[in-house]
Amino acid sequence: MPMPLQSLKRLLETPQRFARDPLLFRRAQLLNFTLLALIAVMTIAALFNLIVLGNSTLARIQLAMVATILLALWHFRRRASLQGPAWLASSCAGAMLLYLIIQAKGDSTPYLMLLLYPLFAYPLHGPRAATLAYLVFVAAVLAVFAYDWLHWDVLNPARKLFNTLVTLVVGGGIIYYYEHTREETLNRIRILSMTDPLTGLWNRTMFDEMLAREIAKTGRHQRCFSLILLDLDHFKRINDTLGHDVGDAVLHEFARLLATRTRASDSLARWGGEEFALILPDTSRRQAEQLARDLLGTVRAHRFPRAGRVTASLGVGTFCPGNDRATFFRAIDQALYRAKRQGRDRYAMTEDDQAAD
Repeated sequence: MPMPLQSLKRLLETPQRFARDPLLFRRAQLLNFTLLALIAVMTIAALFNLIVLGNSTLARIQLAMVATILLALWHFRRRASLQGPAWLASSCAGAMLLYLIIQAKGDSTPYLMLLLYPLFAYPLHGPRAATLAYLVFVAAVLAVFAYDWLHWDVLNPARKLFNTLVTLVVGGGIIYYYEHTREETLNRIRILSMTDPLTGLWNRTMFDEMLAREIAKTGRHQRCFSLILLDLDHFKRINDTLGHDVGDAVLHEFARLLATRTRASDSLARWGGEEFALILPDTSRRQAEQLARDLLGTVRAHRFPRAGRVTASLGVGTFCPGNDRATFFRAIDQALYRAKRQGRDRYAMTEDDQAAD
């Protein structure tokens, strides 16, 4: 493929940093296209005003807007930032539509283009923020209309005002309703993709992502975090003797029990089967060890419906700047199995060959 076409293809591609979240990825796709379209339209308009109409002042304003949008595009693609570039894109598009109305001087044709604003403002910002932006846009349109009514020779201004309001309210309302229901559906899909359906905790995929984030944060802030792996003891025996429905109830109750002992900043996930993982930000080795003791005591004292007393084994470790993720996780996994070998119902630290209870 020729180099210009390759460059164009790269520009049209949405940064893959947003690919994990379907809602953000859709907004990123729209923002990427909108920024490129605005750059193209404003550049053509500036050249037309400069060469054909001889309006150098307006051409300079439009070229300044092009430079600003180019900066927003760079920020969006290099920094993976949505909010600032999205507001700049919607503001520029709204200004262009208002400019077309002002230039028309009473012609009603540009008013038909008003629905272009909510069509991309809602997908860019989401229902709540876009509604605020749309109300500001409607107020600006009505201000232009009032100026139009007072200064231009317009036939049937009352009918024009009525038709404009109907277009803005009904059209904007339909777009809002569609975007609101679509976003709710995507949010449900996103939650289902990130959570374990039985326990309601984060699933393995989300756990891997949160662990990667915590490791990256450790490198940036030079602070340690701790991780605890928890495994229910003899869980297969519960399934075989009491049935899988009781086993599911035990998993659900165990997850609820763990959730009551964690902080809002902690990340609790079902790692797989009867294994759970708990990420503890800004937590030292000693703090993690104390929490492991507390968790064991909580589980021991609890009586599970139809299963009675259930115990767990824990592997505990602390990740500090300079550690390797694979080595760290392997050490915690080995600590968990060491706790199992030494009698279960206990924890083991990654750097301690002696299990404690």
